[in-house]
Amino acid sequence: MITYMDIGRDETDVHGYPCAMKGLTPLESGETRRFRPVVTYGLCACALVVYVCWSLSPSHLPWDTLSREGEYDVCPQPPAWNVTEALDGLSLSFPTVRQSVERHSRAIQFDTSVGDTWPDPDTDDHLWSQRFPSFSRWLTHAFPAMHRATQIKREMVHRHGLLYTWEGSDPSLKPLLLMAHQDVVPVENSTLDQWSYPPFSGHIDLEHQAIWGRGAVDCKQFLIGILSAVETLVQSKFRPKRTILLNFGFDEESGGDQGAAYLSRFLEERYGPDSLALILDEGTPILSPDYPSSYGMPLATVAVTEKGSLNMHMTISSPGGHSSMPPPHTSVGILAKIITMLEEHPFPAAIEEESHAMVRHLQCMRDAPKMPAHLRQALLKLEWAERAMQSNARIHTGLPLLRRWYETFLPQDSRAKRVANARAAVLKALSNEQLASFRTTQAADLFHGGIKVNALPERAEAYVNHRIAPHSSINETIEHYVRLLEPMAHRYRFALTVFGDVVVPVSNNTYAQLVLQDSSFTIDTKPPTPFEGPDAGAFELVSSVIRATYHLDEPRRVLHGSLDPEDAPDSPVYTDSVRVTPTTLSANTDTAWYHNLTRNIMRFGPQSLHPDLTGLLVGRHIHTVNEHTTIDALVKGIEFYTHLIVAMDQSPIERTS
Repeated sequence: MITYMDIGRDETDVHGYPCAMKGLTPLESGETRRFRPVVTYGLCACALVVYVCWSLSPSHLPWDTLSREGEYDVCPQPPAWNVTEALDGLSLSFPTVRQSVERHSRAIQFDTSVGDTWPDPDTDDHLWSQRFPSFSRWLTHAFPAMHRATQIKREMVHRHGLLYTWEGSDPSLKPLLLMAHQDVVPVENSTLDQWSYPPFSGHIDLEHQAIWGRGAVDCKQFLIGILSAVETLVQSKFRPKRTILLNFGFDEESGGDQGAAYLSRFLEERYGPDSLALILDEGTPILSPDYPSSYGMPLATVAVTEKGSLNMHMTISSPGGHSSMPPPHTSVGILAKIITMLEEHPFPAAIEEESHAMVRHLQCMRDAPKMPAHLRQALLKLEWAERAMQSNARIHTGLPLLRRWYETFLPQDSRAKRVANARAAVLKALSNEQLASFRTTQAADLFHGGIKVNALPERAEAYVNHRIAPHSSINETIEHYVRLLEPMAHRYRFALTVFGDVVVPVSNNTYAQLVLQDSSFTIDTKPPTPFEGPDAGAFELVSSVIRATYHLDEPRRVLHGSLDPEDAPDSPVYTDSVRVTPTTLSANTDTAWYHNLTRNIMRFGPQSLHPDLTGLLVGRHIHTVNEHTTIDALVKGIEFYTHLIVAMDQSPIERTS
């Protein structure tokens, strides 16, 4: 602010003329006129800078959350669900550690492995009936309270699918569906001598606090955990308001065509589309600090989406003959070149809106002790670039004048380029294993060709497994093949047919014919479950229950050598809740069949926050030699499922209209 001083009525200027304004010299008047625009624009510029800084501040972002230190937090966490308040005096009769371990051990001893091409059980039930009836009968003895309860109904769907319905008292609350599967992958006979304990022994290892065997994790741990939770609640006289559904397929490991496909249709016919509040199936685990992918930070991961799946079957046919008179390229040779071409041109990695769950996952681990510095820096730059875009959206909404100035100094193209560069830097900083979550992967797994060493192969075939990125689709995967193979077809003289469409027709110059088609169950990508914003109530509830169940300051649950039933510890209050993050599941589950029933589909595998005492890492031995789980994981999983049922019963989310 400029202050003008009164210098007297009779003052004259430097030329002897009277002053034009009383109390103001001409010199001061001239400076004022010259500097007034500078001051005005300066003040406006300062105001713009202040506003831009304010708009970029964490407290004004639409998705902000404050950390305990009061700083911006890119990993917002809901408060832990209040178990004591929710139970409202209800005392839960959890099984002892001994009971839980012995049940799980016995479940593993049932060989429920299935093959990929078993027939429809309605047509030929011979193979299926050797596996599942004895297991389902044992469940009635292992969990007597729930099977005696008149309010819980058990139904068999397509002969061996298990559906339990615990009818709630409030029909306006959409049902909760908890899922697992009864089947396990077969054990390769040639690997039997590599197992520490026989694969169907269910060995209880007190030294390492583990249970060994096929299905110890995938998926009998979760099946036993769910049934134990319901058994606990029935024994505790719990009466649900929300209907609880339990759904156990019997061929998840071979695609779910006979189990989940029928169970999902059965539920849709009974309840209708979009009729369930939440589906929770097996999925991504809790990561203990010893997992390399945790970077030393305990973390609970909940998959809000899973990648698509396509098994590409390529068959090439060509004239046979004697190997002494070979053509430049046999059918095997051409197919080998095609595989090489695919591997030399992988699908590009990209961060798109559909990848936001994986970005959140990485941001949640940004302060992990073993996070590489270059990845942490790339994630920080991505955060700031995206924050600038968020602020720009707000400016566009309400302040036209500032919008014009803002775009002058920070044009839209510049901000978008900054985000693109930041995303590229993150992708560059990721390992090949991490990049798999941001791209469609390809793995040439099977290759057959020829019948004799001195005979030209008349037919060769290969199978390539693709896990399709959330931002892509089956159609884009097929288009990728066409772009690569059409030029090769002309070069190596083969006709090309892709999913019934003739891309390169047969001609007089054609030497071979290549046909591409899908093999077995094909899954396209689906929109992710909402995990932020006003529609994220289901995800936030599941996260709050996880945070109420798993604490970093809670000791490991153990089974003592005496197998004493009084081994349950006291129940002190633990306060250091685990961090929960959304993520993408690279594999597929039975939930692929259930998307018509709800948008809230989550995949979570309750595990242990404590290091695996075997030194083998639980997650690295699923589907292979030495599958095992920890006793702590089993016990905490039962607690989680129990808490989730009670929490969903109290929550008003997903009411019918």
